[in-house]
Amino acid sequence: MKKIGAVPIYLYLSGTVFQYKDENPDKKVQAIFYTSTQLSDLARRFAKELKIDLKENFKMNKEYAAIKCNISRVDDSKIYHLPFDQQYDKTKIEKSRGEFYCATVKEAEGVGFRRAFRYRPNKEK
Repeated sequence: MKKIGAVPIYLYLSGTVFQYKDENPDKKVQAIFYTSTQLSDLARRFAKELKIDLKENFKMNKEYAAIKCNISRVDDSKIYHLPFDQQYDKTKIEKSRGEFYCATVKEAEGVGFRRAFRYRPNKEK
């Protein structure tokens, strides 16, 4: 099993937690890093030093509704975004516009949504 490197992910997470704490001093915040893999010893040492709680070899729930189905404000295209897609974190779901979360690609495509073109290598751009 390939082990994941530590520096970029932990620095990003640590920075995000720092900023959130700074903007919300009245809230208790704890960084938790979930991964379905085993981390390297170096990654574990980073996490310990940065006070990040680790959840390794985490079994993801395959039924979790994590696919974002949104409707383009430009041309009303129905587009779905998978976790880790480039625009996933920027995409906000507005239920009032008919947007929603679903658990499978089949479910999204079954109601007329397509994957964003930029994520289809060399197809329909």
